[in-house]
Amino acid sequence: MRTRIKVCGIMRPEDGRLALEAGADYLGMILTESPRRLSLEDARAVRRALPSDAAVVGVFADEPREVVEPFVKALGLHAVQVRGWIPRETPFQAEIWDVLRDSSLPDPTTLPMVPLRTYLLDAHDATLPGGTGRRSDWIWAKRCVEVGRRLFVAGGLNAENVEALIDEVRPFGVDASSGLEASVGRKSPEKVRAFIERVRACDRVRSKRS
Repeated sequence: MRTRIKVCGIMRPEDGRLALEAGADYLGMILTESPRRLSLEDARAVRRALPSDAAVVGVFADEPREVVEPFVKALGLHAVQVRGWIPRETPFQAEIWDVLRDSSLPDPTTLPMVPLRTYLLDAHDATLPGGTGRRSDWIWAKRCVEVGRRLFVAGGLNAENVEALIDEVRPFGVDASSGLEASVGRKSPEKVRAFIERVRACDRVRSKRS
């Protein structure tokens, strides 16, 4: 199984291109309250500088559909990360990734599977939607994966700890932001490449074990 990789907190075109060239599957743009927030105008400028087929994910908090939809249309988003959109409403133009980052997490068996849903676990923070640098609940994540949910895990990931996460949890995907930065909003090429290389190395070992 190939672990999907999302590099989040993209604020500059060169960082997006770097991540894609290194092998990232998704790029995350934060479009809600955050030190890495992009305005719609700035997000458009970054998006125009990226390949047209880049899978860009818009990161939101608990904004309603009518707030999120204009970003989807303007940026051609592949997916949106939002919280509180379960159960599904009417069909949406992008994939909806349901974010779980509350201090108390639900029993994974209660999370709907049909239609096929993607969940993203992040570290709890009362004010920020991500990029906190804190580790999320890997024990809960492992239970979630074991009961068959498609899960991305975020929260303080970097090249030094992602191998342990993959070995322990075996998630569908991993998501890193602050752990790949040289400074807030600026990715470190060395950290990005090392992170992606480590994930792919883990995948090669896992395929041999299976």
